[in-house]
Amino acid sequence: MTSKIALLLCVLSAAGLLGGCASGGFIGPQPIVTDPMDASNVTLYRDGSWVGLFGAIRVRLDGSDLMRLWRNQSFSFRLDPGQHILDYSIGINECRRAILIDPGQSYRFRLVPNCTIWEYLQ
Repeated sequence: MTSKIALLLCVLSAAGLLGGCASGGFIGPQPIVTDPMDASNVTLYRDGSWVGLFGAIRVRLDGSDLMRLWRNQSFSFRLDPGQHILDYSIGINECRRAILIDPGQSYRFRLVPNCTIWEYLQ
């Protein structure tokens, strides 16, 4: 009987853990765009890498909390041109990079838990 209870507890714990993985997205206000005609589209995404499997990447932009990204998630927002500081962390890894946004462009940044940021101009 105790093995059935232990199995049930394991299944419920796993379900709770996996259910928590579905919650990601914006945790702070999106950046305020001052000139919509010059603003650029920015997409941040995290691939399906097994590194950091059970943790979300916490993203900050210019010192403010922006979003959490779980595996295979992406979110987009508009951003004024200029230099911005993009930093993110997962576990003990803390990553930071200055990004230069040109007017009216579309950018896609792939965030990797080992602090590699891949930039794609679309």
